[in-house]
Amino acid sequence: MGWFSRKIKDPEEVFSRLIQRDKKVSDKAKNEFISCLNSSHIEFLVNKFEETDNSDVRLSILEIFAAKNDSLSEADLRLILTLIKYPDPVFRETFKEILSAVNSDNLKAITECLSKTSDIGIHKTIQYGVEKSGLLSTLLQQWNQFSIKEQILYLEEIVLLQNPKTFPIFIDIMKDETVEAKKEEKKILQVEFTKHVDKIKSPEFLDMCVKSMPAISPSMRYSVFKCLQRHGEEFFKKVFEGLGKKSDGYRQNILHLIEQLSDPISYPYLFNFILDPYKAIPPIVSDTISKIVKTFCDELEAMTPDQLKSKEVLDRVKYFTDPLEKNLTERHFQCIKTLTECLLRLGKYLPDVILRNFAKLYRYNENYVKSFLRGLKPEERKNLLINACCYKDEETGKTALKLLSDPTENYIIETLNTLLLEHFMEVPHNLQTEVINLMMDPRLQRFVTEVLYHQDPELRSRILWILGESGSQNALQIIETKLRDPDYIVRENILKILDLPHFKNEAGTEMLLKLLKDTDSNIVLQTIEKLKDRDHPAIIGSLSKLMTSTINDVKMAAHKAIAHITRRKYMTGFDKMNDETRLAIGTSLIKMDPTFMEDITRDLSASDQRVRVLSAKILEILCDFIPPELKTNLIVAITDPDPQVRAVVIMGLGKIGGPSVAGMLVSYLKDQDDRVRANAVEAMQFVGDQSLINDIIPCLYDDNNRVRGNTIITLWKLGYYQIYEAVINMMRNQDKWMRASAVFALGELKDTRFFTLLLSVLRDPDPDVRRNVVVALAKIAPPYLLAPYIRPLRFDPDENVRKEVMAVLTTKPAAPK
Repeated sequence: MGWFSRKIKDPEEVFSRLIQRDKKVSDKAKNEFISCLNSSHIEFLVNKFEETDNSDVRLSILEIFAAKNDSLSEADLRLILTLIKYPDPVFRETFKEILSAVNSDNLKAITECLSKTSDIGIHKTIQYGVEKSGLLSTLLQQWNQFSIKEQILYLEEIVLLQNPKTFPIFIDIMKDETVEAKKEEKKILQVEFTKHVDKIKSPEFLDMCVKSMPAISPSMRYSVFKCLQRHGEEFFKKVFEGLGKKSDGYRQNILHLIEQLSDPISYPYLFNFILDPYKAIPPIVSDTISKIVKTFCDELEAMTPDQLKSKEVLDRVKYFTDPLEKNLTERHFQCIKTLTECLLRLGKYLPDVILRNFAKLYRYNENYVKSFLRGLKPEERKNLLINACCYKDEETGKTALKLLSDPTENYIIETLNTLLLEHFMEVPHNLQTEVINLMMDPRLQRFVTEVLYHQDPELRSRILWILGESGSQNALQIIETKLRDPDYIVRENILKILDLPHFKNEAGTEMLLKLLKDTDSNIVLQTIEKLKDRDHPAIIGSLSKLMTSTINDVKMAAHKAIAHITRRKYMTGFDKMNDETRLAIGTSLIKMDPTFMEDITRDLSASDQRVRVLSAKILEILCDFIPPELKTNLIVAITDPDPQVRAVVIMGLGKIGGPSVAGMLVSYLKDQDDRVRANAVEAMQFVGDQSLINDIIPCLYDDNNRVRGNTIITLWKLGYYQIYEAVINMMRNQDKWMRASAVFALGELKDTRFFTLLLSVLRDPDPDVRRNVVVALAKIAPPYLLAPYIRPLRFDPDENVRKEVMAVLTTKPAAPK
């Protein structure tokens, strides 16, 4: 820049006037700078621009530069362009004026500025100035007239301009030459262009390249991609947009270039092509994903533990794992191994990634998972497997247990031991069983035994419970070792275990019997309660020993348990017993269990007919032992639809008696059931009187032999003796049971007046009648008087008759009163 005759001696003084509010003073100072502007003044004004925040002052400085735009050197312009970073629209407009006089001498300052920034606003401002200067149009006009050598010479200059109007030239350079004679020259120009293409930072060049990419020579694409890569997300978004609709070869080429770049920004876009129908593409995509993940893992490996825990790093890891997890399905079988391997690599730094996908990882790539675990440090591997066993998702835990069940792996024993001793209670309940089942392997069983001596009683209890639930062969053997555990809750838990269905057998009952010797009476009482419903020959004997206990509660509980067992067996086996056994056990129960008769009479009104009938059968045997206070229970059941129940109730009421009973029973003399009528008329002998004789007499003509027989007995005992005709009619009846009942009734009357009548049927053709005659005679007369009459029957053809005769003849005479 030339020097003027008039110089500014004190720039500070002139600048002080420049910033005055008085416009005349300010304009005069501005003109002084314009007329005397040199490199030192420019440097001075640039510094002042940076120091002040006043927009008007800044604008005045830029206007000074604009006024001298045609005389700026390359160094001057380079210094001034440092101020273009300020985005104020007024400043940018002034810069357009400054740059409108750019020429070949100071062009380098502009190209340097363009190469250092990707700011769209700066690029547009500079390009406006360059175009207005006419320099660009001159270059474009000359380009087509240049020889190949001249084009190479000016290529860098044009590239550095980064003007959108030059981009078609670049696109044309990158295209394949169709004219054979020019192909060699074109290749030379393309090689030269690749040296400079990375200097183009214009976003507009990005758009044009992406749109023209199919036409760009494949040999040029990598250089272009490297250039455009700096645009980051925007570049990859545009490249992948609509890529799936392009030809197979084009997609393959583009994805191969993406593989060469292996830029993490391209990572999420790659997953759309792992199922590409063109067979050559999925392997490329798979390899690219693997390279990107590996590079990132290498970065993670170099970080400190604190860095790995930072939110920024964790978010970055998630950026890589999210697409992998989303696509980890059988649908992506072609690259499933790559996906699993990448997840495992990343999971090393974020274990939860492995844990929540553990089941899938193992299912899709079992061998690599095992290899991955072997490659981990022992402590890392153990922690990972234990955390997997304790994970909220049970599938993860099951997968870990599969790995821990492999006998070929050396780390199994230590891992399982730590899991049992330190983390077992953290394992989900459903999986705890599987852990114990795994530990029942003969090689590992000793660890279960050891952990049963762990200081935590809750842990011991839980493991025992799982052992019990498993029902394994040696479970009882292990449980037996803890019958004397010092903690009450453990022994109580064993009681609950032995109450499980599969221990309600002989072996389980024998184990339960051992707990009767426990030092805590509560355990003994609970054991007694559980034994009540078991069947084992040693139960009664063991409970009987407790009858001598000094603890009253234990003694009482044992007594009740014996009564309960006796009652249960009596009830379940009643139908298989003979009457003698039924009576013997029944009377014993009445003594042992004060509530027995009350319960049985109450069961006469049960909803279940089987219960009511069984109760009726029992009361039929024990009818003589029904206490009067249970009369109400009988009355409630008297209307039962089952005749067997009504019959027993009527008999019971007859035995109990009472002023209202007789009247109640009268209506049952006409009941449809033979047994009910027979019992009703029999009960009348206990509760009736002569006022009821007229109601009873019709029963003498009943169709049922037992009703008639009972009627004869009842009338006689009530003082009505006109029964001879009825007896004769019965004895002459063709029905043997009618004759047998008549004979039985006479025997019950025990009146010698019927002796002759009984002798008259001693030769009855039916053996049952003959046997009843022998029995009846024995009730009327002593054996020595009967002997002449019944001795011939010792040779009776019927065995029962012979036995009855011998019984009477061998009966010792009663001692005289």
